[in-house]
Amino acid sequence: MVTTDLPPEIWILVLRFATLSNFNPVDTAHTVSFLDPPHSFQLRLAAYRTSMRQKRCLALVCRQWRSWTSEFIYEYVWISKSQHAAKLARTLSTSSLHGCWIRRVHVESQSPFDKCNPADLRTILDHAPCLEIYNDHRSIRLSLMSINKPSARDDEEKKCKPDDLFNFLPNKLRKLSWTTYECMPSFAVLEHLTFLELHFHVPVDAMNVRPALPNQPLSLPRLQSLQTSLNAKDFSLLASWNLPALRNLSLQSTDINCSSPSFTDFFVAHGNNIIQLELGHSSSSILDQHYITPVAGGTARPIDLAALLPNLLEFICSPNAEWNWENPDWLAPHELLPAHPTVRLIGIRGIVFGDEGDGHSQFVLPEQMRGLLRPEAFPSLRYVRDMGRGLYESARRHQRKSSIESAGTASRRNVIGRDSIQEKDIRMADAETIRFWKMVWKGCHARGVYLEDWEGVNVTANDWRRLGFEV
Repeated sequence: MVTTDLPPEIWILVLRFATLSNFNPVDTAHTVSFLDPPHSFQLRLAAYRTSMRQKRCLALVCRQWRSWTSEFIYEYVWISKSQHAAKLARTLSTSSLHGCWIRRVHVESQSPFDKCNPADLRTILDHAPCLEIYNDHRSIRLSLMSINKPSARDDEEKKCKPDDLFNFLPNKLRKLSWTTYECMPSFAVLEHLTFLELHFHVPVDAMNVRPALPNQPLSLPRLQSLQTSLNAKDFSLLASWNLPALRNLSLQSTDINCSSPSFTDFFVAHGNNIIQLELGHSSSSILDQHYITPVAGGTARPIDLAALLPNLLEFICSPNAEWNWENPDWLAPHELLPAHPTVRLIGIRGIVFGDEGDGHSQFVLPEQMRGLLRPEAFPSLRYVRDMGRGLYESARRHQRKSSIESAGTASRRNVIGRDSIQEKDIRMADAETIRFWKMVWKGCHARGVYLEDWEGVNVTANDWRRLGFEV
């Protein structure tokens, strides 16, 4: 037994700080920004498991510590396997005391073939009255696929479909990542939402069937960030929603019809409030249909997204832009937003270099970066950010290689002798990545713009010198 004069309140604070990771996973006050550093599924799951091991170790110190750490053990639940959901459901059914500590449930399967039973998730939601964050990333089983004899468990699953879980979410939910499988719920009951991620799961045998949004206008007065994969038809309904606090918008759909009037209607309704925009789809998918025809007739005119977003400050796009031959002298970062007077930061997500002869890597990418650095296109630009880990990982491997080579000639011979074809390809890709970002850094430096890595840290001349490059 740990004996001390500290009161329990102080001990709980100490244990809280001891188990806190780099970010607070149950923080609901932080506004979700699409500029937050991206992390792969493996890294996020590994960080969660490391945190849980640390919490369990503290709980085993003594009986009192176990009582104090129960809150931290159950506050954030990541369900990565169907058996985890079943086990937690059984635990909460026999002892509902721990359910009051659950503040976040994250459902993201480790395997695409291991989906969770919706009945188990319903049990968890029934015993989590203080839940504030719920995330479902297409990880719920749609139907029972079993050749065995039906059991009582099967009958229970049939009574609860994935979309039915929405009815068991607490009304005070603050952040929601929702995957719609068959029917779209009415989000008006969640008036406290500050973040909504909305996606669709369409079965292969029903590719042309999409759930319809509620017909009635909805009001989400506190919603600050919206990420969605809606099509253009559903955008007309979103335009009727009351979203006075909306600031950050991420569009991930690959089939957005930008020539549809509903696409423009959404930005007419909410564009004045948006300060951060991510267009997750390539401009190549909308190059042929970014012209819109007025309803009253007349000639086609291009969509002026800059005019619809007069207060935009941060813009995130993909690197695979396509050349618009109506403006052949330069390549815009995205066809829908070739210029903007107030944008201060542009993030490029997903830059990947191909083979040495890849024309996109060798020619299009540099031209895209030169296009966004044009003063007449983005006069207020101050920051350019690599939203991937290309520059970071390439620099780290380059430093490791340099340290090995500095160990001596014998070590270099051993390293070279063990090089495989894959390792040589990695070194060539790293060299190409570093050359590319050095070119971008020089362009940013000449323009008076800061180049940032994936964590938002400025790349300086000293960083290049440490890599062994002249500046």
